[in-house]
Amino acid sequence: MSQTEISTLTQPVSERDHIRGSNDAPVTLVQYSDYECPFCGDIYPIVRRIQNQVGTRLRFVFRNFPLTEQHSYAQQAAEAAEAASAQDRFWDMHDLLYLNQGALARDDLIGYAADLDLDTARFTEELDSGTYTQRVRDDFLSGIHSGVNGSPTFYINGKRYDGPLEFDSLLAAIADAGNFMDIKRSMQPEDRELRETIDRSRRGAPAAGEAVRDRFSADEIFQRVTATADDEVERSTRLLFFSGLAAGLSIGATFLARSAMTAANPADPTVMGNLLYPLGFVIIVLGSYQLFTENTLTPVTLVLTRLASIPQLLRLWTIVLVANVIGAGIMAYLLATTSILDPVATETAHQFGEHALSVSWSGLFYKGVFAGGLVATMVWLVHAARDTLSRLLIVYGIMFTIPAADLFHCVVGACEVLFLAFTGTAGFSTVFFEFFVPVVLGNTVGGVVFVALVNFSMTENRRFPERDRRRLELPWSEWLFGTRLWELFRTRVRADSSTTATPTTATDSCSVSIDDQKKDTTD
Repeated sequence: MSQTEISTLTQPVSERDHIRGSNDAPVTLVQYSDYECPFCGDIYPIVRRIQNQVGTRLRFVFRNFPLTEQHSYAQQAAEAAEAASAQDRFWDMHDLLYLNQGALARDDLIGYAADLDLDTARFTEELDSGTYTQRVRDDFLSGIHSGVNGSPTFYINGKRYDGPLEFDSLLAAIADAGNFMDIKRSMQPEDRELRETIDRSRRGAPAAGEAVRDRFSADEIFQRVTATADDEVERSTRLLFFSGLAAGLSIGATFLARSAMTAANPADPTVMGNLLYPLGFVIIVLGSYQLFTENTLTPVTLVLTRLASIPQLLRLWTIVLVANVIGAGIMAYLLATTSILDPVATETAHQFGEHALSVSWSGLFYKGVFAGGLVATMVWLVHAARDTLSRLLIVYGIMFTIPAADLFHCVVGACEVLFLAFTGTAGFSTVFFEFFVPVVLGNTVGGVVFVALVNFSMTENRRFPERDRRRLELPWSEWLFGTRLWELFRTRVRADSSTTATPTTATDSCSVSIDDQKKDTTD
């Protein structure tokens, strides 16, 4: 019988194996895998999801199957995992290797050992001397004897799994093997859409918390922000511009409503007028329009993780800010040159603009810093919310603080001071240099420093491997200066993803001439 005809596990699971789960579990899933294999990298988060869903009813066993003819670092990575196992940290190293598939050189492995607080001197000596070479070879040969001819290969309760290497198919096979009726019911067509919605969004961001279902961790919020940023960065100039234009026009609603409400309540003008200040922001957030101050958080997350370059960030900022100001300017022009506002409301609108220009340059900057921090905080919390009502309350409560504390938002303020310019009360140069510049700088600093960097520093898992497995960090030169190479790379990845991002059958895996490698391992 040829090795490809073998469909059962010839070497039973024993104490020598690396095991996650109880020995009493009704289903045992054995995986032969290669740490450098991209298909194994793709299946890694799928296996973790399955483990989380099946829980204690699944025993997972990992065995090494490095394809050294294809992957030059695979053998060394496998030995590194075994060296970590000798210090009781196998699974920690295993996870690190799959999360960092693009960095498996010797120095990288030693760095991971240090990150795990291993005895690095012992780890390095064992790695360099090949202490675990034979251990890895034994795993490989056990796979050969069981008919493994590529990675990854799975065995469910001792029988080789030859179905698609996808979440649904593998989970269904495990559920069948263990007769898990709850999982079978959840996989019925009528429940599938709901289950997928609960698990992940289309772009990979979590739609529910892992520890507490209705609450996200900082890592999960960060991933949701990153997914939003990814969508923003990928938008065309046309879409960004018109979305930003809509946001600018919506901000005009804030100026209009605030002026009218303030004028209509002379007894308590400040409080009553401020009640409608959040109106434009509610429209923007619920309508998913692009607002510059929101973009001081979302795309910055991609830059901090080196998934987008600084020039990409500046492109996004420039398009959105220009569109916001044009939209706000259109509203200011209409309010200044038509009879939309009555005389009392018109005078009130003048007072808003005159107050803005009366503040010093430094005062505008520092007020802008705090306003930018509040807006970025609002964006962070909106991504932590799971329903529209919660988002509406978050937007309203935080945005009300800006006028209440006499802070300044660059787009709202632009509408106010441009109203003065269009009525001939102030010059455009004064509006730009004495108001707009310091407030934009302050909003930007507040958004980036007060929130993006703070929240970035309190997260650990800044990538979500189900989506980012093939999305590599930018080299520093591309991150700083930007090149078309990154865009070409992403285009190629998208083209490849339709055929190779997730193996669709058991034969879509890394494989080599097994006879040649078997000969090498027995020499």
